[in-house]
Amino acid sequence: MVKARQASVADMDAIMRVEEDWPEYQRATRETMLVRLAKFPQGFWVFEQDGEIIGTLTSCPTRYERSGRKGFRSWDEVTNHGNLPDIDMATANALYLVSGTIRREARGARGYALLIETPVRLAEELGLDYVVAGAKIPGYDAYCRRHGEVDARDYAFMELNGCLIDPFLEVYRGYGFTVPDRDHIVSDFYPDIPSRNHGAIVVRELKRSGRGDGGLSSR
Repeated sequence: MVKARQASVADMDAIMRVEEDWPEYQRATRETMLVRLAKFPQGFWVFEQDGEIIGTLTSCPTRYERSGRKGFRSWDEVTNHGNLPDIDMATANALYLVSGTIRREARGARGYALLIETPVRLAEELGLDYVVAGAKIPGYDAYCRRHGEVDARDYAFMELNGCLIDPFLEVYRGYGFTVPDRDHIVSDFYPDIPSRNHGAIVVRELKRSGRGDGGLSSR
């Protein structure tokens, strides 16, 4: 069984072994991981199976507004180049998923569920309104090569037999995330060859917590 717990400095060697599952150009350094742990330890988790760390997830509070995408023009902008922005809980209304992965040999329904539901529980505890991520759209390049060029903002909403054709976006949808509109598909968001560097800002809206949100309705 896969279990989640908060990470510690003692986990760093195992965390970096998990990080090797990313393509080399997408991997975080040990120094970056230590900065994330120091800045927001409650939002840095490891996932264990039979006593072995097989996954990681990092996150940070941020401000998300439905209208426009101010602050969400790139992964670097949202995350302060992976080092996390200064935490301001007075203005934050969302938990942003900075990075997360489960080792290939351990992937399965239970692991993916924990990867999503663990930060959702934290966001609810913090009284936030949203969980937000910049998702890859890894089927995009292959689709264009096979079927001809199509705008990424159209591709993200294409369906086949009731499912989104992009497998990653369909996984997010299965856990309650949506792409609110075409403007939430961002070019040059994150370096990912299969996605042609596009990112989809996916949003899971939580139950209202009674927090003020500067006049912006989330319903």
